[in-house]
Amino acid sequence: MKFNRKRALTPREIRILSLFGLAALIVLSVWVGANIWLSRIIPGGGGFFSGWAGARSFLFDRIQPYSGTVAGQVQQLVYGRSARPGENPYILTTPFFLLPVYFPFALIADPAIARGLWMFFAEAALLATALLILRLIEWQPRRFFLIAFFLLSIFSFYPAVSFIEGSPAAFLGLLYFCILWAYYFEQDELAGALLVFSLFLWGAGFLFLILLFSRIILERRARVLAGFGMTLSILLVISFLIFPGGNWIYPFLTANLAAIRSGFGVTTSSIFLRLWPIYGTRITQSVAVFALIMLLYEWYRAHHTDFRRFIWVACLTLAATPLIGFPTEMSSLVVLFPGLALIFAATAERWRAGYWLAGMLFLIVLVVPWSLFVRGLLFRGQIAQDLLFLFYPVFTIAGLYWTRWWFIRPPRTWLDHVRSIHN
Repeated sequence: MKFNRKRALTPREIRILSLFGLAALIVLSVWVGANIWLSRIIPGGGGFFSGWAGARSFLFDRIQPYSGTVAGQVQQLVYGRSARPGENPYILTTPFFLLPVYFPFALIADPAIARGLWMFFAEAALLATALLILRLIEWQPRRFFLIAFFLLSIFSFYPAVSFIEGSPAAFLGLLYFCILWAYYFEQDELAGALLVFSLFLWGAGFLFLILLFSRIILERRARVLAGFGMTLSILLVISFLIFPGGNWIYPFLTANLAAIRSGFGVTTSSIFLRLWPIYGTRITQSVAVFALIMLLYEWYRAHHTDFRRFIWVACLTLAATPLIGFPTEMSSLVVLFPGLALIFAATAERWRAGYWLAGMLFLIVLVVPWSLFVRGLLFRGQIAQDLLFLFYPVFTIAGLYWTRWWFIRPPRTWLDHVRSIHN
C-alpha cells in the first residue's frame, strides 16, 4: 500500500500563516488588554467577584466560601463599603461542586486582571452562542448582517451590562444551546453532562430546564438522565474529597436562603406597582398567569414536533421567565439574546425587503435600550429603568410570535430553497 506524502508548505505559505497567527495574537492581546483596562476604570464586577473571592478564600485562607466574611470582601471591592438595603449583597450562591470553575481565576491576585479575563471569556462565549444559534436554525445571513449580528452580541445594552457585572449568564446562554445542539445530534450523555453545569445559576433558566426535562422524559431519552446523574455524582464525590464531610452543603443552603431574603433583583410586581399603584398587583398576577398559560400551551404543542419548533419554544421560554414574577437581575437578561436570531432570520427570509426590515429591528434593539439607560442617568428616573427591564422580554416575545408561523410550518419546499439562494 502506498501512502501519499503531504506536500510541504512553501516559504510563501509559511509567511502567510505566520502573518495570520501574528495578527490573531495581536487582536487577542488588544481584546484582553481592553477588558482589563475597562475592569480598572468601570466599577462593578460583583457577579464575578463573589465566586472569585469565595474560591480564593477557600484555596488560600481555608475560609468557608459561603460565609459573610467573603460577601463583605466583595461588597468592599464593588461599593467600597458594606451593602445598603436594596443593594446586591453579593452572597455566593454557586454550589461548591461547580465552584472549581473559578479556581483558575482565583490564582490571579489582582482582581482587575481576573475580572478582565472573565469579561474576555464571557464575550467569547456570547459570540460562540451567536454562531451556534445560527447553525441550529440553519440560517446563513448575508455577510454584512452576520458581522452586525456578532457586534450586537457584544455592544448592545444587555450583554454590556452582563459583562460589566461579571455575571455568568453569558456562559449559561452558551451552555443552554450547547445542550440543545447535543440533544439534537443525539449526543445524549454529553447533553446530560452539560445539564449539570446549568445549575450554576439555575434561576435564570429554570423554566427552560423544566421544558427540556419534560421532553427528555416524554421521548424516553434515558441516556441524557444517565449522563446527568453520572456527572453530578462524580462532581459531588470530588467536592466531598476537596471539602471533607460535605461541610459546604448547609452553609450553601443558608447562603441561598439569605440571598432570597435580601430581596435584591427586579420583579414585575415592583415595576407595575410603581407604574400603576392601584392596579399594579392585578396586572402582575394577570401577566404571570398569561405567561404561564402561554408557555404550557406552547410546551404541549412543541413535544413530538420538529426540533426547529422546539428551539423557538425554548427561546420563548427564556424570554417569558422574567415576567413570571421572580426577582431577576438585569445582567441575567443576556440569555434572551439567541431569540433575536430567530426573529431576524424569519424577517429577513420571508419578506422581499426582509433585510431592510430586519435592519430596522436591529436598530430598535440596539438604540432603544441605550436611550432608556442614558435617560435614566440624566433624569434619575426609575421609570426608564423599569421600561429597560421590560423591553427585552416583551420585544423578544412579540418578535417570536410575529414570526411563529415560519417556525411551526412544515420544512421548506424546493421553491423556498431556490428563493433563499437567489436572495
